[in-house]
Formats: sequence, structure tokens, C-alpha cells
Amino acid sequence: MSGFKFECFYYPTIEHGEVVKTTRNVKSFEFGEAVPTKTLYYNYGKNFAIYQGSRIMIVEDGILKGEITKDELKFPLKLVFDKGTQLTIFNKEDLNSIRLLMTGEHEIEKELGALFFLSRVYNRKIKTIQYRVMGELTNSSRDFDYINTSIEEETKDLIAELQIVEKKFRDLVVNNPGIKEKYLDYMNFGTKEDMFDLSINKYCLEGSEQYEYFKAESAVLKAKPIYPKFKLDHFMSSMNYH
Repeated sequence: MSGFKFECFYYPTIEHGEVVKTTRNVKSFEFGEAVPTKTLYYNYGKNFAIYQGSRIMIVEDGILKGEITKDELKFPLKLVFDKGTQLTIFNKEDLNSIRLLMTGEHEIEKELGALFFLSRVYNRKIKTIQYRVMGELTNSSRDFDYINTSIEEETKDLIAELQIVEKKFRDLVVNNPGIKEKYLDYMNFGTKEDMFDLSINKYCLEGSEQYEYFKAESAVLKAKPIYPKFKLDHFMSSMNYH
């Protein structure tokens, strides 16, 4: 496959009860293409450098512009490496020991964003199954107990994983007062910034689950924008923090 596959353009998922970062089905990028600089769980800004292996790629105004050498870099430099670690680098010497420097910036804000994102993913999957089962069975069956049992059977694993997400989100908020404000400062959402535009799904491979969802939902969500601040407030108000 041509192009460059970057670890920093990831999405979170649940594996064995833990949140992990994956680039599964995220496409490769060519020079001159737009890249996902902002999602619900990271905000790299429009201008930064990607450090992967021994190579440095420059992103300008959200476009992957090209490769650059260490001698060509200008400091201070916003740098992204591995699976989304962000640092501000002030001199070339720091690049030699970058992984030993410090913890990445905004890690706790990104953790909140990942859980926020996952809550949306699991709620969407559960509702999709509910609508499908009701549509399939109500045409041929008036046995509501059977319908409810079918829905429960098909969604039980998803509900269990959603409960993991909600518990982690609740614990993070309780243990970090002010995390919501820090997250919103980091993300810097625009007044009319649509959650659909922040989805990494449109950067996934055609035919993948993520891209098929993007196609299916594009017309609906474009006609009715969903704003992150509103959905975050709604999600947080649904949590039981006691």
C-alpha cells in the first residue's frame, strides 16, 4: 500500500476491559492530503511535526506537506509521536532523547476525550441493534417478550463494555476536579464545530466498519449538526457520581 501509515492518527477501543489505541482500518496518507488533526480525543492543531521512527513529517494547515530533516526544523516545535504523544520541543538536541523527556502533554484531557468518544460509539451500536431487531420482528411477531429477549441477547456484550466506559469516565471526573474545563480548553471547540466533522471514520479504508458508518450517517448528521459541548454536558449529566 502506498503512502504513510501514522500511529498518531488513532482511535480508542475497548480490549479485555481496557481502553487501547488502534490504527486498524485508518488509511495511509500521501503528501498533499488532509490528515485528521483533530478528533474528540486529541487536538494536534493545524501545524505540527510527526516524528515516526527516524523520519520527521511536517503538517501545515492540516495538510501532510512532506518530509524534513532535523537540521531544517524551526523551534519551538509542536511534535507528535507514537500513538498521540504530544510535546513542545525547544531545541534539536531534545530529539535524540525525546522518549525519555517527559510525559506527553494533555494526556488526562485525551483520556477524557477517549471515554467520551467511546460512550458515543457504544450507544450508537446499541441503538442500531435495537432498531434493527424491532424492525425485523415487529413485522412478524407481536410477542414483545421475545423482542425484548432478542435485543437483550444481542446487546449484552456491548452494554457490558459501555458500563466499563462509563465507570472509567465517572472515576476520572471524580478524581480530577476541573477536568471538563481542561478538556474543553485543550479541544478548543468552535461554536459551530460539528461532531461529525471530528470523526476519524472518514479517514478509514473504504469497506471497513468505520467507513461504512461514515457513509450511512453522513447525510443525516450533515442535515442536523451535533455539537460536542452539548453532547458532553448531556453525557456528564447522565452519570451518577455518588
